[in-house]
Amino acid sequence: MTADESAGEALFRGPLPEGFSRRVFRVPPERELGLEPDRLPDAIVLVERGELEVECPAGARRRFGRGSLIPIGRLPASRLRSVGPRPLVLVAVSRARPSVTDEFRRDAGSHRDG
Repeated sequence: MTADESAGEALFRGPLPEGFSRRVFRVPPERELGLEPDRLPDAIVLVERGELEVECPAGARRRFGRGSLIPIGRLPASRLRSVGPRPLVLVAVSRARPSVTDEFRRDAGSHRDG
């Protein structure tokens, strides 16, 4: 296992640091993901199995296979589809949504502590 592979294992399969979340999407062959790319604005997506096709509003398409890492929210995508004979499995890691109050922890410290 290379250093890159172990980093991928930690990010996409192991425990995540506080403040991050992981979602797994399973899509049958030749079906659309049914998720707008802007719903995952800061996510990095791993194609774990299958093949993902991303289509832009002008109609251009690009395919991503197993092992591809995609900053999905940065792509001008209008459609996400599973292509090929196998089901698509995507793992998305992103920052967790902040709580409604979004308060600082009381024990967070200060630059004036000393």
